[in-house]
Amino acid sequence: MSRIDSLQTFVSVVRSRNFTSAADSLGVTPSAVSKQISGLEERLGVRLLNRTTRSVSPTEAGQMFYQHCENILESITEAEKLVTDFDITPRGRLRITAMSNFGRRELARIFNDFSEKYPDISFELHISDRPLDIVKEGYDFALRIGTLEDSRLIAKPVAEQKIVVCASPEYLQQWGTPQAFEDINNHRILVVANAEYARINWLRQFEKDHGFTLQNIERKLSVNDIDLVYEACLKGMGITALPTYIAERHLENGELIQLFPNVEIPVRTIKVVFPQNRYVANKSRAFLDFITNYFDDNSSH
Repeated sequence: MSRIDSLQTFVSVVRSRNFTSAADSLGVTPSAVSKQISGLEERLGVRLLNRTTRSVSPTEAGQMFYQHCENILESITEAEKLVTDFDITPRGRLRITAMSNFGRRELARIFNDFSEKYPDISFELHISDRPLDIVKEGYDFALRIGTLEDSRLIAKPVAEQKIVVCASPEYLQQWGTPQAFEDINNHRILVVANAEYARINWLRQFEKDHGFTLQNIERKLSVNDIDLVYEACLKGMGITALPTYIAERHLENGELIQLFPNVEIPVRTIKVVFPQNRYVANKSRAFLDFITNYFDDNSSH
């Protein structure tokens, strides 16, 4: 029996906490499993498992050894995948989650263009503004805007989310067009709150950069849905800040008017987030390369 076989047996026993269950999964007898574990402990000179009549559990040394064994076996699996996947046309299904507004407005076009290039790849898309554990829930990628605090993940910046302050002509006709930043105090403001990817701290940035205080500002609408803020702005309810991928066509056709066009508002970064695995499947590599190049070619977002 090879060393790799004994490591696989040990990992199976720790996962199942039972010799019989481990034997069933490996297709051998419980006595063969017990013999392998005893031989492994004898070779290492340390007890790896605590045994009772009902179950087994790793000792402190066994738990440490188990973690290293998992990494070794995972590396072997990844090496095998790398060889068998080499020079094969990307195919399969990609599971992706994305923020609601960005997903609805951008991804149909992205997926269509991607599918023309890679017809053997299909998508399962989950739209949600709720933070998901993409490792636990088995997603290949997440498209996010905001901070990343999970060390198991890699975040690759792919685009900048540019912001414009705007209002409808109807609103400006009724309430006037602010000429200076201080004029914002006399206007109705629409604010996106409690949704990290959409929360734009443009008012706070104005205060910081231009040294005035927003005192009497009326937050006419504060809601955690950017689509509702966007619709309210179009209807003439107030002034807000919107990503260009939402506002651009309305600015072009005159349904919205950009305010303070010479003021630079800090952009936010759109990231593709994925598990920190050493091996990346062909289908995943194809999507990662495609979406990076896609935003390079469509840099107005």
